[in-house]
Amino acid sequence: MKHFRLSLLCGLLYASTYSTLTFAAAFQLYELGTPIIGTAGVGQAVTQDASSSYFNPASMTLLSHSQFMMGGQMTIPYFNFTKSSSTTIFGNNGGNAGDLIPGLGLYLAYSYSPKLKMGVSLTTPFGGEMTYADGWVGRFYVQQVTFYTINLNPSIAWQLSNWASLGAGLSIEYINLQETVAIPIPGITLVNGQAKVSLANVAPGFNLGALFTPYKTTHIGIAFRSQIVHHLSGSTTILGFAANPPTSTKLVDPAEVIVSASQGISNQFKLLGEIGWANWSTMRDSILVVKGFSATIPQNWNSTYRIGLGGQYQATCNLMLQLGASYDSSPTTNSKRLPDLPMDKQVRIGAGVLYHLIKPVTLAASYEYLNFGRGQINNVSSNGTLSGYYKRNYADVVQISLNVDLT
Repeated sequence: MKHFRLSLLCGLLYASTYSTLTFAAAFQLYELGTPIIGTAGVGQAVTQDASSSYFNPASMTLLSHSQFMMGGQMTIPYFNFTKSSSTTIFGNNGGNAGDLIPGLGLYLAYSYSPKLKMGVSLTTPFGGEMTYADGWVGRFYVQQVTFYTINLNPSIAWQLSNWASLGAGLSIEYINLQETVAIPIPGITLVNGQAKVSLANVAPGFNLGALFTPYKTTHIGIAFRSQIVHHLSGSTTILGFAANPPTSTKLVDPAEVIVSASQGISNQFKLLGEIGWANWSTMRDSILVVKGFSATIPQNWNSTYRIGLGGQYQATCNLMLQLGASYDSSPTTNSKRLPDLPMDKQVRIGAGVLYHLIKPVTLAASYEYLNFGRGQINNVSSNGTLSGYYKRNYADVVQISLNVDLT
């Protein structure tokens, strides 16, 4: 029995190490319940509503009055894996693993004076959820995963002159990861054990921002967010055993830089552009420790870049239309990509409307198509080869928000 327990534990180490660390690093959300979903996330660093308290605190100086925003979205993902002939693990394709993912964002930008602004936001910048069908071919990597963060970000901004502003903020982020994996039982092919990893942590970070207005109709914003290093701890529940061994690992939210620009073309039309970079290369190794046993898996991820273009059209005095598209490169390769989050390159296409219901209240509604690429996998582990791609690998995102001018 002692040898059997050890076999289960070792299987858990390798199965969980691959999946747990890759998932958290791959799913970064620009979809935070705000109207920029309607521009595919383009224009983050030059937003002119209460959400600037999160995206770029320096942009709060564009607001003449205090504002409050409450927004939410529903993400409807579709992840359908198709195994290839190279797969050596027995099992089915897993069905649609996508689960509905709700999201909520709260933002306050307080105008203390014409030059001094203070803000606070509550968001979920990383997260996702997937559930594969019983007996699916990638069960030794993941069966079910729920991952989310909650980020509290107070911030402050100061207008140095008519053309320059600076901002800064402090992030306190809570992270929670729940993941279930199958464990191979030595000598038995069709029956597997099961383990559930439950981990959590709170860690700090910071963000900085700058806003430049060289002309009245031109805004250039630069937003920097520091990396946040999470040392997660918790336990592992192994089916059939009373003991819940202590478990720990490390996850790193990457440092990132976003540069956004808005240019008024006419009284009605504004053009938006964006470039960005995220330092995913900090995720070199994944280490999971379960009751003294540890496994180290090289990740060798790459930093990613982002480009986007969007526009806003003031159709009437009360109605604004938005449209945009953006591209984010992939942080990983086919041999290292895993099915807990099968994200490849990302292409976003968004459209939305903003409507002034009454003078102080603006209603925004947006739709975004989010394509995660083919998500091709060709991974070799001690359990065999998992090879294939995702026939459907995308999400529909629907957003609604209210922004209130607190005059």
